[in-house]
Amino acid sequence: MMALIGKELRMTLRSLVFYLFIIASVFFYFTSYATEETWGELSPPAASVTPQNLGTAEHPYYGRKQPGNTTELAQRMKREIGFDLNAGTTDKQRLGFSVKSKLTAEEKEALSKAVSELDRILLTPDKYTMANVYSVAGEIDKQLGGNSMYKVGLRDYGFPIESYEEAVKAQAVILSSYNAKVNAGELLPGAARYFSDYMSLPAGIFPVFLSAFLLLRDRSSRMSELTYSRRVSSWVYVGSKCIAQGIMLSLVYLILAVIGGWQTVDTLGLTGQTGEAIMIFLGYTAWWLLPTLWVSVAFGMFGSMLFRRGIVPIALQIVWWFLSVLPLMGSYGLNRLFIRFNSPDDYQLYRGWADEIALNRSFYLVLTVLLVIGAAGLWERNRSRLDSAGTLNRKKAKGALAAPDPGALR
Repeated sequence: MMALIGKELRMTLRSLVFYLFIIASVFFYFTSYATEETWGELSPPAASVTPQNLGTAEHPYYGRKQPGNTTELAQRMKREIGFDLNAGTTDKQRLGFSVKSKLTAEEKEALSKAVSELDRILLTPDKYTMANVYSVAGEIDKQLGGNSMYKVGLRDYGFPIESYEEAVKAQAVILSSYNAKVNAGELLPGAARYFSDYMSLPAGIFPVFLSAFLLLRDRSSRMSELTYSRRVSSWVYVGSKCIAQGIMLSLVYLILAVIGGWQTVDTLGLTGQTGEAIMIFLGYTAWWLLPTLWVSVAFGMFGSMLFRRGIVPIALQIVWWFLSVLPLMGSYGLNRLFIRFNSPDDYQLYRGWADEIALNRSFYLVLTVLLVIGAAGLWERNRSRLDSAGTLNRKKAKGALAAPDPGALR
């Protein structure tokens, strides 16, 4: 098997699609993660900078502020619910697009109950956490049938800062929150989650373009009969191709993880933390990204054997990818091909979803093995059919040779 894996590794190095995959992954890295916006989110806030009025004297605007405590979040959520109740509609996600949906009587009742729950929280906010408030939104989403704008990660509960004093206070809160994050050792893990979020996008789509034609390559080069006739088990043949493909693609992401950890430390000036950052980035990459990559490889191979066409699993993977892009945070069911956590912060929210994320990633590791086994079984079936057809043809040929020539009897 090792010889076959080595051969497939060399074959991958000759593939133009593989180098296009590298280019696409590097492009995503430098345009999505390694950007000024990312470094701005990860760097300490500039508390000494005087807040600037971006609006007018009549309508001052000093930027936006995210809720910093239970009271602010509950108030903002209650306000959004009120808008929907007054309008009689709400926004829902349908195939990745936001559409207006008319509220039914049951949905209006669910929103009204949520307002009552938020009022109860606002009476004694110190007894509740922000996670408790987000759970109210999660319950609303369930009552609305899912994929509503109340799903955590879809709706922004930020609000404008309209006075200089509020802007100064907001700066102080942001600085305090940043220092607490650094002291708790959450800065680098947050950066690694941010890296994994962006890099999961190419990991969930590009590998299938390589794997969907792996097992069809012999047929296109008219080597199927030779391959099928060799004494090699289907598991060894199919498994070696999957392992080789997975190794080559994984190396691309592991190298990018090393670069990401090093560049993050270098850009943020975190002296002496390069080794720690690289290990954290490698850990998140292996756990968050590689299951997506490997299952994409296995799905391409299984789909190509099932449908006998490489384009079919590619089309199905595109749909699967598209349905997994949103929301940007939350919703980690087994249907989600990759993990979205589009924030370097929100550590408490992440901890609340950690078990669901672990189940999702474990499921896809198991699914990878099952898909490879399925692909091997389908490949063996094709070989058996070819063997049967060859045996039948040989019998017909022998029968034709054994039959007497009618002209010779005259």
